[in-house]
Amino acid sequence: MPPNVTSELILDDSKGPKTFRRADIVKSLDHGQNQTDYSVDEPWYVVIDNKVYDVRDFARDHPGGAVILTHVGKDGTDAFSNFHPESAYEILANFYVGDIAAHDMITTKKGFTTELRDIKQQFKELGYFKSSKAYYTFKVLTNLSILAITLSILFRYGGTLSGVLLSSFFMGAFWQQCGWLSHDFLHHQVFEQRIWNNVMGHFLGAICLGFSPSWWKDKHNTHHASPNVHGQDPDISTHPILTWSEYALSDLFASDDAATPTIYSPEVSRFLVKYQPLLYFPILHFARISWCIQSLLFVLPGWKKIKENDPRMPVTPVEFIGLVVHHVWYFVTLYLFVPKTWLALTFYFTSQAMGGLLIALVFALNHNGMKILTMEESHKMDFFAQQVVTGRDVIASNPSFQWCIDWFCGGLNYQIEHHLFPTMPRHHFHKVQPSIQLLCEKYNIPYHRTTFIKGTQEVLYRLGQVSDASWKLA
Repeated sequence: MPPNVTSELILDDSKGPKTFRRADIVKSLDHGQNQTDYSVDEPWYVVIDNKVYDVRDFARDHPGGAVILTHVGKDGTDAFSNFHPESAYEILANFYVGDIAAHDMITTKKGFTTELRDIKQQFKELGYFKSSKAYYTFKVLTNLSILAITLSILFRYGGTLSGVLLSSFFMGAFWQQCGWLSHDFLHHQVFEQRIWNNVMGHFLGAICLGFSPSWWKDKHNTHHASPNVHGQDPDISTHPILTWSEYALSDLFASDDAATPTIYSPEVSRFLVKYQPLLYFPILHFARISWCIQSLLFVLPGWKKIKENDPRMPVTPVEFIGLVVHHVWYFVTLYLFVPKTWLALTFYFTSQAMGGLLIALVFALNHNGMKILTMEESHKMDFFAQQVVTGRDVIASNPSFQWCIDWFCGGLNYQIEHHLFPTMPRHHFHKVQPSIQLLCEKYNIPYHRTTFIKGTQEVLYRLGQVSDASWKLA
């Protein structure tokens, strides 16, 4: 229903709950999109199972951060059930304000959504949402062994360039695998008790990797709720460093003195966009440094005050301490094992660049180069269908080496399955993938699988399309 539709709120004659038209819900959409504008005393309605909830007063305290804003003015039934445990429904009840009118209720007919809900229940009964603790113990220990190899090489050969470069590669691989493991734990895929998932997520994410779990959750949760939605998904809001759609170009090339919405001058921004296919791989090398800086800013108390009106993940002192511990052990390692200053600087920049490249290569394959939706398009699209059409699965060109892709990508090569079932442990994805692909084909929903190399080519092709558009606008 278009946002400009208006209608009057229908009140029950009794003292019971209010009854709402769909149009009343849509009117709150604009207020939710403003995100930090609490000065406007208007409700922020979300519909779940045809019940209406006003989340305005809860938004700043939402444990999941700003993701709650992505479904203001919309039906959030499947999004809510996908991201929350059963206990969350008790909290949700505190913000209940009424029901959708009977003639306006959403009654899902037999189709993709209902079949997917049914198949999800079948997967639960088959135990596919239960993790193998032995599997994750093995994954954590083998990853720590990569760190041990790194330190051993530095201990013996830290005074040589070859030793420093080799250990930098292993350090980058260690950080990459820490990213995938912390991702699993922070999605609560491993333990039934969320506190233990958070403990492991903080250990692997903050102490080992140097990324703030709260910063990551705040960004990643919103990405899951609105993948590839222009103006909502933070993972494609990288303009002008990398620009993924023509939507972001209008302000930049409107006129010679057009104000750019970035910290860069218009000239620098335009240069980056024009040549982004050539700059893609060099830029990825700086991704880890950028993410570390963003993590530190997110947990700093002063930064929190600047963002005091922004719904965001809560940050505890433990997280700040974890990031400090990460940088302490990293720089102490340099001090103890790399005696020469120029070699220490080489290790620092090479390990950071390798870590950024290994993480970002996989990260970009997940969704970049796939369909980008406007907010209007996403409002009209089924939640589960949106997860499918914006994602890309990655397979090995030779099935014998699928295990290499699974290891290198950390299970994120099953990106479509992960977005449909974010709490499913990665070691079950290969079991459910054929069923999901068949279901999508049944309902003519585009389901994309490709190899690592071809997927990277698709990413570069999309960057080239936007670059060509920027040349024409210039």
